[in-house]
Amino acid sequence: MIIGVTGHRFYDEETAERLRSRVRDLLREWADDGAVRLVSSLAEGADQLVASIAVELGLPLEVVLPAEGYRESLDDGFEPEFDRLLAAAQRVTTLEHAEPGPAAYLDAGQRMLARSDMLLAVWDGEPARGTGGTAEIVAHARTQGIDVHVLWPDGARRQRA
Repeated sequence: MIIGVTGHRFYDEETAERLRSRVRDLLREWADDGAVRLVSSLAEGADQLVASIAVELGLPLEVVLPAEGYRESLDDGFEPEFDRLLAAAQRVTTLEHAEPGPAAYLDAGQRMLARSDMLLAVWDGEPARGTGGTAEIVAHARTQGIDVHVLWPDGARRQRA
C-alpha cells in the first residue's frame, strides 16, 4: 500500500507529540497488514513528522518536491530534518516549476495522490486557506476515490506561521 501524506504545517509541541504517537501506531498497524510505502513533499510540520516516523520504522519513502529551490522556501529550523529525510528517500522527483508557490504545491499534491492508494491527512477539517493546501488535497483525493484517513487530535489548534 502506498500512503500519501498531507497536513498542516504549524501546531504546538503538545499537538506534535500527540500526532507522533498516533502516526506511529497507524503506520505500524498498516505495515502489519502488508508492504507500506510513504509519499511526501517534506513540507514543514505534518509532512516531515509522518516521513520521519516512517523512516524510523524502516518504511520506504518517496519524495515529490514541488520545485527547484523548495528547500530554501522552508521556514527556518526545518531544513536539517528536510535534508535528513531527503537523504533517506528511495526515490525523489522534482517537479519542473521555476519556483515554489501555490501552483507548484498543488501540482506536487496531485502528483503525490497519483502515486497513492490512501491519503493520511493531518487536518483539522477546516476549509482551504490557499491553493495547494491540505483541504484542497483532501478534496482532490476524495473526488478521485482515494481513501482518506483524517488525523487531528481533539482540542488541538493550528498555529500561524
